[in-house]
Amino acid sequence: MKKSVVCAAFAAIFALSGCTMIESTQKFNAVQLGTQTEKHVCQSFVQIPGYFFLGLPIFVGSAKGDGQTTMFRYNVTTENAMFLLTREVKSKGASRLINVNVRMTEQPMMLPFVSYRTVQASGTGVGNRRASDMQMQ
Repeated sequence: MKKSVVCAAFAAIFALSGCTMIESTQKFNAVQLGTQTEKHVCQSFVQIPGYFFLGLPIFVGSAKGDGQTTMFRYNVTTENAMFLLTREVKSKGASRLINVNVRMTEQPMMLPFVSYRTVQASGTGVGNRRASDMQMQ
C-alpha cells in the first residue's frame, strides 16, 4: 500500500511538472518602447519541458498550448517552441516578432538514466503605430 502511494505521488509530480508554459505581458510601466513606425505590443515566453528515460520521452509538455502535457511524444523542439511563441504574439495583436531567443537545456536527474530537458523561447511582439500614436510623440 505504501509503495503504491509513493509511486502515484511520484507519477503525479512528473506529470504536473511536464506542462507547457506560455506567459505574456503587455504592461511596460508607461514607457514608450519601439521605433517611430512600430510599437511593442507584448513580451512573451514559452517553455516546453520533458522527462526522458534513456533519451526516450516519458512526460513531456504538449505543443497544443499552455498547461498541456503528453506522454511518450518528443515535443521538446525549437519548432514547437517557435510555433507557440508566434501564435501567442499574434493573439496579442502583434504583426512581427523581434528579439527572439531560443534556448535548450538538459539536466541529469538523481535517478540513473533519467534526464530533464527543456526548450525555452522568448520574443517581443511589435505592431504598426497608428497615426494617433505618432502624433503624440
